[in-house]
Formats: sequence, structure tokens, C-alpha cells
Amino acid sequence: MKKWIVSILMVVFAAGLSVAEEKSPWWKFGFGGDKEEQIAPEQAPQRPRGDRPRPQGDRPERKKDQRRPRLSEEERAAMKAHYEAVHALAAAARSETDPARKAELTEQLRAKLTEGAKRMQEQFRMRVQQAEADLTKMKERLDKGEAEMAKRVDEHLQKLLAGEKPERKGGPKEGKHRKGPPAE
Repeated sequence: MKKWIVSILMVVFAAGLSVAEEKSPWWKFGFGGDKEEQIAPEQAPQRPRGDRPRPQGDRPERKKDQRRPRLSEEERAAMKAHYEAVHALAAAARSETDPARKAELTEQLRAKLTEGAKRMQEQFRMRVQQAEADLTKMKERLDKGEAEMAKRVDEHLQKLLAGEKPERKGGPKEGKHRKGPPAE
């Protein structure tokens, strides 16, 4: 009996290993599927590496609305032009043999890099100012919530005792899936 179980496990393991090494779907492996019927590895649906699901507690402080805004086409073109100019100057400075000309190209490169760094610092400064404004609004909301907490709890308690459904402001909409026990 033990020999049969060990033999079956070895066959299953070998089949699983061969399926894993093949780039074809497991359901078409060894079931009369012809090579033409199998999906080629480049046609198999693959998820890009950056789209892998993250664990729930990975980065709770970063939400969708807090991400950096997308760049416009003009900003993207300006960044690409700056990048190309910097790399062209760097390549010219590397290939230059005349020390005076190399020093001149190096200074031009330094000026170009300084310009880009200043632009990045200005954008970051604007983001910090926006975050400070948001923080002020959040503190006001927190103070208001703490001041009205007892009143809100009493209203909620009265509605629950009366058998009414408390009204929701924000939160999940009807029909949307959410974690936790189902709503009554």
C-alpha cells in the first residue's frame, strides 16, 4: 500500500514539475491537446510586474487621491528634452580631450542639472504647501468631530433603539462589496 501511494505521489510530482517547466496551461497538458491548440507563452495572459496585488497593510498612508498627479504632455516633453540635453552634454564632456573645452562643457552640464534640481524642489515645495493646507482642514474637522461626538453618539443610539436604520454620509454605497459582516 505504501509503495502505491509513494509511486502515485512521484508521478503527480513529476507531472506537476513538467507542467511547471512547460509554458502551456495546465488544463491542456496531456489531454489530447495538439501543440497548435496550446497557448504560446507570449500569448498567455500575463500581468505586468508593477500591477501585482499588494498586501493590505503594505502602505496604508498612501491612497489613490494622495498620489502625484499625472504629467501633462507638455511637462512630459519638457522633461524628455531636459533629459536628452543633459545626456548629450555628458556624452560630449566624456568624449572631449581638450581640458578647457571639457571644463566648459562640465559647467554647462552643472548649470543644466542645477536648473532641473531647482524645478524639482519648487514642485516639491508646492506639494508640501498643499499638504499643509490639507492638514489644517483635517485638524479643523477633527476638532469639530470631537466637539460634536457626544451629540452624534446620542442620535445614533436613539435611532438604533427606535429600530431605524442610521443614515450614512459617505462610505460604501448600496450594492458595493465591502469587508466585514453584511449590512442588515
